[in-house]
Amino acid sequence: MAKYFLLSFDDGTVHDKRFVELLNRYEIPCTFNLNTGLEDFVWEFEGHPVVRQHLADTLQQYRGHEIASHTLTHPRLDSLHPPRLRREVEEDCTALKKIFGVQEIGFGVPFTVCGEREIRIIKKYVRYIRLSEYATSFALPKDPYHIPIHALYNDPDVMEKTAAFAKNDLPDSLFVMAGHSYELEFLNHWDYMEELLKYIKGFGFEICTTMEFVNRCYPQK
Repeated sequence: MAKYFLLSFDDGTVHDKRFVELLNRYEIPCTFNLNTGLEDFVWEFEGHPVVRQHLADTLQQYRGHEIASHTLTHPRLDSLHPPRLRREVEEDCTALKKIFGVQEIGFGVPFTVCGEREIRIIKKYVRYIRLSEYATSFALPKDPYHIPIHALYNDPDVMEKTAAFAKNDLPDSLFVMAGHSYELEFLNHWDYMEELLKYIKGFGFEICTTMEFVNRCYPQK
């Protein structure tokens, strides 16, 4: 009976460096969902500029963690015509494989909406799809293209949800926690995150990357 716990963080900002150092301190792997077409794009969060990394400079930084696609330019998927959606996914996957030397790659949905139309197109290019929709149970999804999230790291009830996950008696179960490292910086959540990681680690979950989970539970034929 395995309880799989996954961390999935988006956008690839400069604050990933400090987050990776924190994760490594507790030997906790994470999946980082990255956009290769936005390296010089800066936006604001809580009045602060959010700066992305130059991914070619991050090979050592992300070692021991997973890299996944987050589209080329972070659009709202349901607004795209199929040719643009295919380009967003295929070009980002191709670039990430070249930069990081990986053979297969997963996908984290940007924003919140990803319907069956989008899934049918995206699944041709990736090993799995992590959605942005909240799960209704800890049961394993029906296939690797419908992986939900169970909490954002800063949800008020994230510890209660984690404790409930620890008590569930399903044969195999899943908990996905998502977020962004720039929130840790600009919301001053670094100490909170460290306590949360220690709390998660204490349960003895099977903590792994999304790709490791997928390869164990949905082996390719």
